[in-house]
Amino acid sequence: MAEMIAVSLSAKVAASLSAPAALELSSLFAIRSGVAAAARELELLRAFLRFAESRRGIDALAATWIDQVRDAALELEDVADEYSYLSGRGFVRGCADLGAWFALSRRLRRARERLRELSLAKEGYGILPLPAVASAEGSSPVGCSATSISRKLTEDAEPRRTLVAVWGMGGVGKTTLVTNVYKEVAASSYFDCAAWVSISKSYTTEDLLRRVLKELQRDIHTGAPKSVEEMNYRSLVEALQGILSKKRYLVLLDDVWDADAWFAIRSAFVDNGTRSRIIITTRSQDVANLAKSTRIILLKPLPEKEAWCLFCNTTFREDADRECPQHLEHWALKILNKCSGLPLAIVSVGNLLALKEKSEFAWRNVHDRLVWDESTSHGIGQVSSILNLSIDDLPYHLKRCFLYCSIYPEDFFIKRKILIRMWVAEGFVEGKNHTAMEDVADDYLNQLAQRSLLQVVMKNEFGRAKRFQIHDLIRELILSRSAKDGHFVFSKCTATFESNRNFRHLIIDRCTMSNHPAPKMMRSLELIGVHEDNLIHLSSSISKMSHLIRLGIASRDSDVQLDLEPFSPPPLSLQKFTLTGRLTGGKLPSWLGQLNNLMQLQLHSSELKEDSIGLLSLLPRLFDLSLVDAYVEKSLTFAAGAFPVLRKLRLEALAYLAHIDFQKGSLLALEKLILCHCFELIKIPQGIENLMHLKNLELSHMPIELTEKVHERQE
Repeated sequence: MAEMIAVSLSAKVAASLSAPAALELSSLFAIRSGVAAAARELELLRAFLRFAESRRGIDALAATWIDQVRDAALELEDVADEYSYLSGRGFVRGCADLGAWFALSRRLRRARERLRELSLAKEGYGILPLPAVASAEGSSPVGCSATSISRKLTEDAEPRRTLVAVWGMGGVGKTTLVTNVYKEVAASSYFDCAAWVSISKSYTTEDLLRRVLKELQRDIHTGAPKSVEEMNYRSLVEALQGILSKKRYLVLLDDVWDADAWFAIRSAFVDNGTRSRIIITTRSQDVANLAKSTRIILLKPLPEKEAWCLFCNTTFREDADRECPQHLEHWALKILNKCSGLPLAIVSVGNLLALKEKSEFAWRNVHDRLVWDESTSHGIGQVSSILNLSIDDLPYHLKRCFLYCSIYPEDFFIKRKILIRMWVAEGFVEGKNHTAMEDVADDYLNQLAQRSLLQVVMKNEFGRAKRFQIHDLIRELILSRSAKDGHFVFSKCTATFESNRNFRHLIIDRCTMSNHPAPKMMRSLELIGVHEDNLIHLSSSISKMSHLIRLGIASRDSDVQLDLEPFSPPPLSLQKFTLTGRLTGGKLPSWLGQLNNLMQLQLHSSELKEDSIGLLSLLPRLFDLSLVDAYVEKSLTFAAGAFPVLRKLRLEALAYLAHIDFQKGSLLALEKLILCHCFELIKIPQGIENLMHLKNLELSHMPIELTEKVHERQE
């Protein structure tokens, strides 16, 4: 993670130094050159950080050193931001801030001294990189085979509704097992309808009933009531009873943590004598005991022979015989022994080894890096160690994309398209020649799935993954790692955080900050699941965040309309703003025009009208604008003088857009124009010849009429 900070910092410093220096004072130029020099020093550490990060789990000294580099990088980031702010205030006001300039000079000097100390410390303390090994593409993981659970569902003669409990420790394969059975049985004609719902630790009874209701309605192809989100407990129970009263149904409740969850919802599942069945998966014996002893299935770790078979099938999947070479058997058995028969651990380490060189040295290196706290529960420590190693082994670009997934709530179904867009919006995707950013991000997603860090839970009719999920053990690990690096997820109002902690990045999921003062040094804030009721509380908190430079707001669903006008006055230091959701009246808030430091703006599903574009057109520093399903007019005009410094413009999924007009004198600095999924746009944008600095026109999934006309012009 420290490496990630170094990379983002380099970009930040470059942006700061690209602005013209406002003050003609030699001491101020010294600050500018000092910031640049410090960035270069940090860049020299970047390559080494990749190796050191991989040793975090086995070398306490390396972990401490990485944390200290991270703190130094964050301090330099603050200096770069302060430099950018002061240099943009103009000569006269800058002279009035001489005290601030000299204070900044002192901070810079201390930051550079600290970087030099850390650079020397890595040699003095013997923090050396691990030997490099070869890597290759992974392949799909192998799961546990289904057992005779289906017999308890379909061959049991008991007419009453019954519970079947699958019980076992984390990572033993409960969800994989019951998912295979569920898909097979639900696809048959034995049950009239079926629903599969995961239960998080922080569930609410009403939310759980809503999800079951929606799943059942989807399965029998009838729409759920429009007011389902507003239905109370009694209405939800009655609606479910009405659906199930004459049907034989199957319901899977995955990952039940306590018996109260079942007691709270069982009245909704009518016992109508039709041989209906409820499957529960759990880590708790008390929950498993809700079922009769004859209907409890205890999943134990795999015996040695089955564990070896799963290991070989995963690790050597590219080999015809899928057998372990004799010269690797010694280390293979030692590594397998550390997995304690847990399928999650076996598949994870198998996927890791599949990417490694088939040499004793490389495999011994993997074995030696698998360490854990012996005091942890049997098996869990082993799984955590293996998963940590799998994360450490990720290339830099995949690691930051994967750790970003900590924003998702427990048991959340992650949509492919939305995750890809978020990665692109965050700047995590490294561009490649002639390849759309979304295609690169899609490849990242596939690689994470191949490594079993993301689980595919839904595919389309062509076999392409549509929904992903994170195993709860993996999610706990990335949450912990993200928190250590200054990130924090505040989810569903169930968590608490210390307001005096120096959190730089905060993610709030479906709750307000009214009772929790924002950390003073907040730099990045993401609000997920926003709805009308909590906007007022959020607006008062955000207005006080004077250091905030990145803000993301995403509505709870497409029915929510966001009125952002109360967010005034906004944090004037804001540099990046991402908005996902419908805006009231299709208008941007008036305060957006005050954001003179705003450089990047992404709008998704905002239903903007044309007059809102005029509000954005005069922002003095905006160089990157993306409109994704965010504009509902047929015509889009860029007037003379509009967007004077914009270098990149992305127009995607604008369903009604049929005409674009670039008037002379508009977008004078535009270098890249991206048009994607605008199916009504069949003509070349009018006045495109006025874009004097345009270097790259990227067309993706556009009408054939437009692409042919562009090719004709090129010829």
